[in-house]
Amino acid sequence: MHKVLIGIGTNSDANSNMKLAINYLLSYFPNIKFTNWIETQPFGVGFTAPFLNALAYLKTDMDREQLQQLLKTIERDMGRLPSHKKEGKVIIDIDLIKYDSDILKPDDFRRNYMQQLLEEIKEIM
Repeated sequence: MHKVLIGIGTNSDANSNMKLAINYLLSYFPNIKFTNWIETQPFGVGFTAPFLNALAYLKTDMDREQLQQLLKTIERDMGRLPSHKKEGKVIIDIDLIKYDSDILKPDDFRRNYMQQLLEEIKEIM
């Protein structure tokens, strides 16, 4: 079994989209665990609305590529389009942050809010 951390973020209809993303993930991974959601300030060019962010922890038999494809499928199913980034809108962003011992998003991993969520996830792993 692979141990996985997934980052979830949204800045558009944030409460509804976070709930929907969690429900999607639960439908695929019934034993997934989530942190609380935290509001963070926008990061990056063109983003002005605050974000809701959370981390999820799960164990899976899926290989990394299969899992990444599934996460991108969930994003598309929720209505995420490439054009939204130019508008500063993130309907949902579901990223594979860590797969076993491999940190896949090192810049994200070092952000303050991520460190806060990592402390919380340690309690539920």
